[in-house]
Amino acid sequence: MAKIRILSDNVVSKIAAGEIVERPASVVKELVENSIDAGSKSIKIELESGGKKLIQISDDGEGMSRDEALLSLERHATSKIKDINDLFSVKSLGFRGEAIPSITSVSRFKIISKTSEDIIGTEISGDGGKIRKVEEVGCPPGTTIQVKNLFYNTPVRLKFMRKIETELSNVLDIVQREAMSRPGISFEVVSGGRTLLSLSKRDKLSDRLADIFPKAELQSIYAEGEGVVVSGFMSSPLDTRSTTHKLFTYINNRAVRDKFLTRIIIDAYGKMLEKRKFPQGALFLQIPAPEVDVNVHPTKNEVRFRNQRLIADLIRTSILEMLREAPWIKSYQDRGHDLSGGNIEQRNIETNYERAHNFNRSERVFAEEVGHVDVPTAHGSLSLENEIARPSHVDQGYPRSNDSSSESLFEQEGFYSSLKIIGQIRELYIVCASENAMVLIDQHAAHERINYEKLKSAYLEKKALEIQELLVPEVVEFPPFEASLIERHLNDFESLGFRLEEFGKGSFLIRSTPALLKNADSSGLLKDVISEIASGGKEESISEKIDLVIATMACHSSITANFELNPQEMKALLSELDEMEFPHSCPHGRPVAQELTYYDIEKMFKRT
Repeated sequence: MAKIRILSDNVVSKIAAGEIVERPASVVKELVENSIDAGSKSIKIELESGGKKLIQISDDGEGMSRDEALLSLERHATSKIKDINDLFSVKSLGFRGEAIPSITSVSRFKIISKTSEDIIGTEISGDGGKIRKVEEVGCPPGTTIQVKNLFYNTPVRLKFMRKIETELSNVLDIVQREAMSRPGISFEVVSGGRTLLSLSKRDKLSDRLADIFPKAELQSIYAEGEGVVVSGFMSSPLDTRSTTHKLFTYINNRAVRDKFLTRIIIDAYGKMLEKRKFPQGALFLQIPAPEVDVNVHPTKNEVRFRNQRLIADLIRTSILEMLREAPWIKSYQDRGHDLSGGNIEQRNIETNYERAHNFNRSERVFAEEVGHVDVPTAHGSLSLENEIARPSHVDQGYPRSNDSSSESLFEQEGFYSSLKIIGQIRELYIVCASENAMVLIDQHAAHERINYEKLKSAYLEKKALEIQELLVPEVVEFPPFEASLIERHLNDFESLGFRLEEFGKGSFLIRSTPALLKNADSSGLLKDVISEIASGGKEESISEKIDLVIATMACHSSITANFELNPQEMKALLSELDEMEFPHSCPHGRPVAQELTYYDIEKMFKRT
C-alpha cells in the first residue's frame, strides 16, 4: 500500500478551515472585512450563544450576482487580485479567496446577496461546504451571510470553544479593531436580541476614538521618514491596561496583531510602564505596499517589513516625543475639549527622523529614557483626509477653565524654580504654588530623577564619577552564585564608582562608592544590582541592563519619606530638577509632580 496519497477535497477544506477559522471571532473578522471591501456603509453582526449557534453578518455593500455568489464558494476565488503582481500592492483587506469556502466547510451556511443593478437576489444554502439549494429571493442590495452550528462536523475543534462570554468578548474586540480605522461605517453587534455594541457612522477618526476608548485620555503621536508615516493616539504611562487588548495596530488601515509592532511600542515606553502593564491606543502605519508583505499567514494578522529598523525607529520616535512633552500632566486649562464637544486642538508635527535614525547605540539608549529627540513642531489646520496621518490631540472627560490664555504646566522654562514653596506634607511631598495652580512634588521621585540622569550621563559619556572612599571598608557576603557574578563584573562595577575587593569565601570589601550614593545602604544596593543582572534566570552584563542598574542605584541614593527638608534644600532640589532632560517622572515611571488648578479648587467649593 502506498505511503503517500492525495487527500480528498473534504479533508483539504477542513485543514484550510483550521488555519483561518479558530473561533467565532475568526468568522466575524473574515466576513466583516469582506463587507468593508464591498464598500458597505452599515454592517450588522448578529450572534447566538457567542457565535456557536449562529453568526449572521449583514451589509449594504455592492452585493453579488448569482454567478458571483456561487463562485465565492470555490477555494481561491477572489475579486481582489488578478495576477501575481497584485500580491505586491494589495489594498483590500481580503485577497486570498479562502475565507468563505473555509467557513462554509465547517458550518451550515446561507448566503443571500443582490447587486443594485439586479431586480432579484440569490439565496444559496448548504452544509459542510456542499451546496444544497440555490434559489431566487427578494432582498435589498448587499449581502447577508448566515453561519450556523460552527464546527458541527469537526467535533474536536468544537471542544476547544470557550465560554459564551469569552467568545462574545473576542467578537467585540475584533469588531472594535475593524471599526477603529473605518469611522465612515456604522457597526452593530447584537447577541440574543440584545445590542452589545453600536457604533454610528462618524465623520472623523477622533469621534470613533471616543466611542471605542470612552473616558480615556489619549495623546497624538506622529513621525515620518523615507515614505513611511507613523501616527495615532496613545495613552500616557499612567493610563494602562493589564493586557494588550486595547492596543490596536494598523498597517495601511489593515488591523494586525503583529508581535514586532507590539514589542516596539512597549519598548518605547520602557520603564515608565509598571510591571505587567501595557499602554492602550491605536497606532497607524502608512507604508508603501512594496515595503510590506501581508501575504504571510492565512489570517493576515502577521506581516513582514522590508526595513524593520526604519519602522522600529519611527515608532519609537513618535512615542518618545509624546512622552518627552508629558502632556498627560499638563494643566487642565491647556487640554483639548471633551470629544463630545467636537472642538479638538489640532497640531501638525513634522518629525526630523534623520536625527533619530543616526543616533549611535549609547545616544539611542539615553534618548529612549529621556526622550531627547529634537523634533521641531508647527501648528496648523488639519483636514479630514489627513486626520489619520496627522492626528489631533485627544483628551476626554476633563474640565476646562474659562481662562484659555493660561500656560500649560511645565511648559515654561525654569518652571520648578519659579514655584513658590509653601511647605512639606508628611515629610514626603513639597507643596508649591504657581500662577494658576497648586503643585505637589514627590521629593523622592524628583531626587531619584536627578540622581539617575547624573549617573547615566556620566556612564554614557565615560566621565569619571566622583568617588567617596570609605574610612572603614564594608564587608558584604554573598552566596556562591552571586559571588561568582560579582567576580565576573568587577570592572563594570568600578566604571559605576564601586571599587570592590575579594575578601575570600564569597565575601567582598566595598572600598569606595559613587559620591552621589553617600546616603545609600551600599551592601543592600549591591545585592539589588546583582539581582537585576541575574533577573529572568539569564545573566546579562551591566551594560546590557544599564537602565535598570542605574535606576536601582538612583533609588537607593535618593531622599525618602520622613526626610525633612528646609526651605533652602527644597529650593535647591527644584532648581536642579529644572536642569534635567526629563523632569516629569522618576526612572520607574512614577510622576514627579501633580497639579490642582485654582479652577478645580473653586469647583470643589462651588464657586463656579
